[in-house]
Amino acid sequence: MYKPKIAIEKDDLRRLYCVEEKSTIDIAKIYNCNPFTISHRLREFRIPIRFKYKILKKDLLRLYHKQNKSTYAIAKIYNCTPGTISYRLNKLGIPRKSKCQIHMRYPKYDFGRDLMEKAYLIGFRLGDLRVYKTKPHSETIVVQCHTTQNTQIKLVKNLFNDYGQVTISKQRDGTTDVTCYLNETFNFLLPKKDEVEKWVYVDKKRFCAFMAGYIDAEGNFIINQSRARFKIDSYDKNILEKIHYWLKNNSIKSKFRRIGEKGEKRPEGYIFNKDLWRLNVNEANSLFKFIKLIKPFIKHKKRLKDINICINNITKRKKLGTVFING
Repeated sequence: MYKPKIAIEKDDLRRLYCVEEKSTIDIAKIYNCNPFTISHRLREFRIPIRFKYKILKKDLLRLYHKQNKSTYAIAKIYNCTPGTISYRLNKLGIPRKSKCQIHMRYPKYDFGRDLMEKAYLIGFRLGDLRVYKTKPHSETIVVQCHTTQNTQIKLVKNLFNDYGQVTISKQRDGTTDVTCYLNETFNFLLPKKDEVEKWVYVDKKRFCAFMAGYIDAEGNFIINQSRARFKIDSYDKNILEKIHYWLKNNSIKSKFRRIGEKGEKRPEGYIFNKDLWRLNVNEANSLFKFIKLIKPFIKHKKRLKDINICINNITKRKKLGTVFING
């Protein structure tokens, strides 16, 4: 059914809005219409819209995008209509949220530009994280870790807690699932490839951060036969081989070899899905240099504890004169 246009004269609207300084809500009550209609007529008649409070772009960005508040919630803060907030969003060039963002339960924050952190997270992801989207066009990146170690649970939570919701679920078998919900600035974690990206490999600090992430996920610093050692076992042949050659180029001796063949049955009963590879650093001087390079980037508390045990072991052997440490 056709609804006739409400008759509102320009001069009357100007008098009510500009001279008597009534709000769009008050004027709407006079004409028995919606405040959106009054806002629309103000723009139609080119009557400048006033704002009871000055709404700064940075504040509107924070409320609308970072805190994910609706135009209705923001309008309550500024004591104005949602239409006024929508108008300001458009006027200030603030992009409107997608349906996914509007219905988002928990706020998500963008990843920054820290390449050291990015390199670490990629290394950690390749070692121990499952990363996926629930749907091809989803704007949410899901990061999961399945573990039995409390230190690993705390580490994953600390890595992503500032960026999105992190849930921790205890399973009946005694394991724990840690699930993180992130936005699309974490797309760089989606690829699962047995390789090290060039931008990481060409920079010494970035590669050390990458190795630290990968080691926090998979590596072990141990004492074996009264000697400090490092080892890491993985199906990722190319990554371990890349680390092996990088260590060699930095005068750090390491061993790289295959320790299990695809299809081989282990004494524990499981079968290797792929060839299993091992990287070792056993020689004291090399291990000392290796630790010195990566320790600043290690975040796993147990790894740091084990590193300190290895350093003490090497230091004692040095005092006994059984090893010689350069530098």
